[in-house]
Amino acid sequence: MIKIILLSIFVILILFLLRKKSNSNIYSKLIIVVIVLSILFLIATSGRFILPQILQILKIGLPLITKFIGL
Repeated sequence: MIKIILLSIFVILILFLLRKKSNSNIYSKLIIVVIVLSILFLIATSGRFILPQILQILKIGLPLITKFIGL
């Protein structure tokens, strides 16, 4: 997990340096694509930990939300 984060940061730094040297807009788009893909990859690989926690929070918070809506 840490390796993919470090690799993503390294690639973003390289693209950022290339963007400064060039006036091309493609490097900005590539930086955004790398960030989005790395976030999606992290969510997909750690989904077995993140998704149940989100569902647990919703299960606890839903009665509170319906209580406030009813007022």
